[in-house]
Amino acid sequence: MNLVVSTNIRRAVGLTILFAAVAIPLGSCRRDRPAPGAARGSNPSVILIVIDTLRADFLGAYGFDGPISPELDALSTESILFERCSAQAPWTTPSMASMMTSLYPEAHGVLLTPDDPRTQQAWLQRWARAIPDTSTTLAEALRDRGYRTAAFVANPFITGGLGFEQGFRLFDETAALARDRDSSMLLHSGLRWLRSKESSNDPTFLYLHLMDVHGPYRAPKADYEAVADVPGLGGRQILDNVDFNRIPPYLRSPVWASGPDRWNLRTWLGRYAAGVHALDRRLGRFTQALRDEGLMDDRIVVVTSDHGEELFDHGGWDHGFNLYEHQLHVPLMIRLPEGRFGGTRVTEVVRMVDLMPTLLGLAGGDPPSGMVGRDLLPFADDSTEARDLRYAFSTSVKDHPTTYAIFDGRFKLISDPATRQRWLYDIEADPGEQIDLADEQPETLERLNARLGEEIARVGSGEAAPGLAGEIPQDQLERLRELGYLQ
Repeated sequence: MNLVVSTNIRRAVGLTILFAAVAIPLGSCRRDRPAPGAARGSNPSVILIVIDTLRADFLGAYGFDGPISPELDALSTESILFERCSAQAPWTTPSMASMMTSLYPEAHGVLLTPDDPRTQQAWLQRWARAIPDTSTTLAEALRDRGYRTAAFVANPFITGGLGFEQGFRLFDETAALARDRDSSMLLHSGLRWLRSKESSNDPTFLYLHLMDVHGPYRAPKADYEAVADVPGLGGRQILDNVDFNRIPPYLRSPVWASGPDRWNLRTWLGRYAAGVHALDRRLGRFTQALRDEGLMDDRIVVVTSDHGEELFDHGGWDHGFNLYEHQLHVPLMIRLPEGRFGGTRVTEVVRMVDLMPTLLGLAGGDPPSGMVGRDLLPFADDSTEARDLRYAFSTSVKDHPTTYAIFDGRFKLISDPATRQRWLYDIEADPGEQIDLADEQPETLERLNARLGEEIARVGSGEAAPGLAGEIPQDQLERLRELGYLQ
């Protein structure tokens, strides 16, 4: 029987999303190449840490210039670091549903088709279950292998009744109800749970969902001062009235956003970076406590995010409204027990939908049928399976459900068949996706467009899972409004 702490929510927001992805070749830049199966243990315990809204390029381990994340950078040297990990959607509920089920949104029910009569505002007025009862979640699969399971979540879109609680013996939403952007108490609760379970011989699965980085950006002044002058924030750029008014009201709610520095883009980047620095500091205390108490070495520790954030990269803000890399490129570090193969860096593109089969493979036993993700560890023995070229296919824009993207590891096509608009980017040469090559490379465009059509047809053949709809509770409306999901 699951224990869900705090809220009585029984429905999730209906979503404007469809995303599917297919595995990309693994391997490359390996510091170590273990023998096949050497990375796998005997039902090791797992800690999954999801840092909401964290862009990969705002971590030192991913190239940020400046001391923004020393604790996570140190952890990355003990981990297998995936340099190009793609989220399944640019906002929380669909991304996490895919991460936790290794299913496309059609299969887990998070779907808004182009001909759906609902508009963006309409879905904000209804809840619909994100993960149907018939889907097997990561927590359920681990529980069935004898794991004790617990979750502590701070995002109101990751709540009991939406399906995310499936498989968790304890599902604690206290931080979500408290609108807690300081993860200190949440991390302490997770540590206390680990301590209480250590007398058991059973392996454990602990899921922590943190909101320190998510807007509005209210990190402590000391964290802002620690990063305000780092080179990674770029030079001074003044926003005009039009640029400033594009910033959503919820992001403009902190006191500092009314001061004279609000016109400087670097201030906004620094305030976001301050949230990363604060999170890193708090997470460092958590991992140090794990080490001090002997709770680290024999565990798998995963650090990732559900999506990124636009910070005026393409003239916009927030997340969920496009398929550029600042929305989809997220960090992924997997620290194996005793830090085995730490420092290994995988350069090819992988997907968050691959996390579930990877962790289940490490836990031993056969994974549930129907998962679309693939185990990320075959790169360890440079297997043929790891080298197979696949494509990442995605669509997830809240107000443009007909927009799709396909990525082959170098070139990325973003296409809106409804308007017949297409954009082609060379991610290797142009990681900021500023130069459209659609007219210059027609053969690449058509190759990716043909493959995109095949994927749309294949994904569209699935049967969408039905959602459970109802009115959004008033207290939940207030929390969603503060996070910018409602105006």
